Amino acid sequence: MALAAGFDEASIVDGYLRGPKDSLESTMDGVTGNHVWCSVKVDGEYRFVDCWLASPWHPQNEGRLESHWFLCTPGDMIYTHYPSEAADQYLEPPISITTFFTLPYVCVPFFWHHMAVTEYQPGCCDIVEDDQVCHLTLRVDPDVACYAEVETRSHKPTATVTAVEKTRGLAQCYFDSAGERLCKIKAVLPPDQPMGWLKIYAGPRVKPVGEHQQARQEKINSQHYPLALVFKLTRQHPPITDRARPAFMFVQLHVCPDEFYINEPQCYQLYPLQTYNFSIKSDHHHKLAIRSPGGKLFKLMYFPQDHIYNGSVTVGEAGQWSLICLLNHAGGWYVVASWHC
Repeated sequence: MALAAGFDEASIVDGYLRGPKDSLESTMDGVTGNHVWCSVKVDGEYRFVDCWLASPWHPQNEGRLESHWFLCTPGDMIYTHYPSEAADQYLEPPISITTFFTLPYVCVPFFWHHMAVTEYQPGCCDIVEDDQVCHLTLRVDPDVACYAEVETRSHKPTATVTAVEKTRGLAQCYFDSAGERLCKIKAVLPPDQPMGWLKIYAGPRVKPVGEHQQARQEKINSQHYPLALVFKLTRQHPPITDRARPAFMFVQLHVCPDEFYINEPQCYQLYPLQTYNFSIKSDHHHKLAIRSPGGKLFKLMYFPQDHIYNGSVTVGEAGQWSLICLLNHAGGWYVVASWHC
């Protein structure tokens, strides 16, 4: 069919199609072919066509034709497709199977939004200390936002099956001095887990669909964006299993009309009678305040030269503490982020 369509050259490529949670360890007996796709030559360049992944009947495509898999470049294809023959990669030099599995698993939104991992080092996904945080920086399109979470499986002695557990990470976007939009990702492994999967979701930044209070209070989660890429997180020493220790949680972000960057505190859990410095960055001037569970407001001071809001608050009540933005025109407010004491 490809030759009949007028391509200069066409061939069938046999190889391995990677899944979201496939790893080098899961293929220690060797990578066996589980998929085929086509390579074609267009204007002197080799491209790939995967009819199955492009099909409207593929489960991930929701009845739509996915054009990304038509004339896909070798550099994009190698994230998910590993040919049995190195020459079929059309890369110079070709990559090894070990390098293939150090790359993140990516989904089509990764390419839709022109995402890229900046200064990626595979070692950043190896957790050395119990409290070590995985740091990643992504480059994304100007209107894109992200959400991150770590997925693990619990292995309780009394349970007959393993349960999937999700730990919220932190994904915050901002524009750098050159005008590029970056997203800072932070994630941790629960202390009792030897490994997990860092899932990053991405899409056009969600905003409230209405003016009612429920829409303004909505918490951002994985349902707001499609899955874009997956990293494997591993722990370099045995996990802590001899004592109960809750997983570290990051601040909860909310759907809101404007965008803010939480410098601190980035932890979700606050402790009674402790004083916290709240530092928030925004490119626009707003009226921000910290709201206690009882409704008391602690207004933050704005420093225009740094585009930073600052304020110290002593946490004296149990419950939800919120960063709110006060509305001048309506006399109301909306929640930007929340913590728990």
